[in-house]
Amino acid sequence: MSLAKWKERERKQRQNDIIEAARKLFASKNFNEVSMDEIAREVGLGKGTLYLYFKNKESLYFAVVLHGTRIWADMVKKEVKKDNTGLGKLKLYQNANRKFSNEYPDDFKLLYSPTLIKKQFDMDKMASSQEFQEVRDLFKEIMYIGIDSIQKGIDEGEIRQNVDPTEAAILLSVIYNGKVNMGDWAKELLESKKIDDEKFGKDIGDFFLHMLKK
Repeated sequence: MSLAKWKERERKQRQNDIIEAARKLFASKNFNEVSMDEIAREVGLGKGTLYLYFKNKESLYFAVVLHGTRIWADMVKKEVKKDNTGLGKLKLYQNANRKFSNEYPDDFKLLYSPTLIKKQFDMDKMASSQEFQEVRDLFKEIMYIGIDSIQKGIDEGEIRQNVDPTEAAILLSVIYNGKVNMGDWAKELLESKKIDDEKFGKDIGDFFLHMLKK
């Protein structure tokens, strides 16, 4: 291995270590409660080194979110290829979303961060973050897979003609947002009825499909 390739691999590994350390902290605390100093201590680096990889905390936060979003997008794309019908693709789309939320709960939580956390961002820094723009682009790409699946289901006669594919896909995203951010009272109520997270997630998907199908 050449020296240049070795250095690039070392840089990539260090960047991944920073992202992983930041992910653990951002998933357990509010954005404002996490400092670059704390992240640097967690990964065993000087704070100045972090800025060689990420220009500010917002960029680092969205690098963490981007890492999870790439995994999510890959899951969705692979899953929907398993069926050629619109309704079948929509079911697989939901399965991929549920699988991602179950296997990567911290990443799913960060993707649907509460509005309170979003208000803590420096909006200028967020807008100038390349990582934020990539997250937005990937999120839209994932949404359009859902929209296209619903439209295909309408064209094939499996989904009601009066369903708007964009509204339906956004509604599903809003439902996921609500699931991630639901209050303790809702979790306690589900637990009292012996409804675990996996069953609740599956039932959400079933309810949603029931609303759309003819």
